[in-house]
Amino acid sequence: MTPPPVLSLRGVERVYRSGDTEVRALDGVSLDIRRGEVVGILGPSGSGKSTLLLVAGLLEPPSAGEVMIDGRLVSQPGAQLDQLRRFRRRHIGFIFQKANLIPFLTAVENVALALEIDDVPAREARRYAAHLLAGLDLGHRLHNHPARLSGGEQQRVAVARALANEPSLMLADEPTAALDSVRGRQVLALFREIADIRQAAVAVVTHDQRALDLFDRTIVLTDGRVSEAAPEKPVVTN
Repeated sequence: MTPPPVLSLRGVERVYRSGDTEVRALDGVSLDIRRGEVVGILGPSGSGKSTLLLVAGLLEPPSAGEVMIDGRLVSQPGAQLDQLRRFRRRHIGFIFQKANLIPFLTAVENVALALEIDDVPAREARRYAAHLLAGLDLGHRLHNHPARLSGGEQQRVAVARALANEPSLMLADEPTAALDSVRGRQVLALFREIADIRQAAVAVVTHDQRALDLFDRTIVLTDGRVSEAAPEKPVVTN
């Protein structure tokens, strides 16, 4: 039996209202993302890309439709998302445009905190955090505070933090926007490795056209709708 997609959206809408004004940020979006897959989400500003990640990441409920993760229905209109806090920590990793590291904590402390919040003992949390950072070529930066890290290094710490609870779904919102082309590609290449090695499903919102070859496929949003989906890369067999 084929396993269910890690992320499945069905007929998702997200409507914001301000007085008599209605903004339909998402308008009937349906999509699946499977294990080991890296999907780029493209589209102009205001097309609904970030809203899509908020709904998929259980930070906002849909106005209509359903969100399923690993085959489990986790969100629908009226869902009490604060009750899913623990599920979200264990199943979803977030990376944003800014690393959002805590400035008075070192790199290893920033990553370990994600584990300690989930009741992992501090010593074990720091040991695993150091392991993750070493795997991202930051073993020599464990005890540096964010101010002493480059932009690319800060973003790699953010990636390590998102990986701490071994999520099955990784969501990244413009993770390379503040980086130059070399460091931006390095960060996107990390997502490719995460999908391949950890078999996570990865969705990346981006305007960056420089590394589209690292995606298995791309989804284009226009006015809250999926207007185009590039075909998946062909599988090459020997």
